[in-house]
Amino acid sequence: MADPAQLSVVVTRAVHQADELCNLISQAGAEAVRFPVTEIEAVEDSDPALLRAFETLDEADVAIFVSPNAATYGLSLLERQGRELPKRARVLAVGPGTARQLHERGVSVSAVPQGKYDSEALLALPDLQDVAGRSVLIIRGQAGREILAEELDCRQAVVSHLVCYRRVALDNPDPKVLSRWHDQGFDVLILTSASAAEHLWQLLGANAIELLKNMTFVVSSERIGEHCRSMGFAGSIVVAENAGMSALVSALEQIA
Repeated sequence: MADPAQLSVVVTRAVHQADELCNLISQAGAEAVRFPVTEIEAVEDSDPALLRAFETLDEADVAIFVSPNAATYGLSLLERQGRELPKRARVLAVGPGTARQLHERGVSVSAVPQGKYDSEALLALPDLQDVAGRSVLIIRGQAGREILAEELDCRQAVVSHLVCYRRVALDNPDPKVLSRWHDQGFDVLILTSASAAEHLWQLLGANAIELLKNMTFVVSSERIGEHCRSMGFAGSIVVAENAGMSALVSALEQIA
């Protein structure tokens, strides 16, 4: 593989979320190539599931924000509805990026996992060990992982969901990037969710395996890497230490 300073790195994150990662890639001397595969949309305020969640909002003992999008869209939703989290609620953020979004909106964060930033790390926090009979609100997107809710159910928590955004596959890939991909190819592709992998395959269509076969994937978890394997990717996969932007860029050093 080329020297890190010569790597071309495809970033698949949504447009409004790509800046930090692209800037860090550029600072590392590599080329960041923006190729968003997903768009984030707010769930309609009149959605019946949202209305049900509001009925139990004031009972929440713990509120868990599972992504920066959950923080951004969840707090915006509460603001539009003239609602807020109960003052007594312990607020948990899945990682530093999510915690930063909450802090910027004036929400005090009680705990953030260290090391890994995923559902399993959240479940290891002291706040979620003795939750029998306690009301736990999960602020999340549609079609996310269910392991957090399932395990909290097993721990006999009273779980509710505030589903405030959805991921939508884009169907208009950048023609200039696609043309270069066909002509020259790229070195590395970064994926931070299983849904992004699925949306990428949809965008590339029948050419997906051919276009991706010589690339190295940097993924934010073993689970995402396994998902890429199940979709037919047989190339090299590097798993970042966690889902943080700095960890994803640090993983590029393993490719040189």
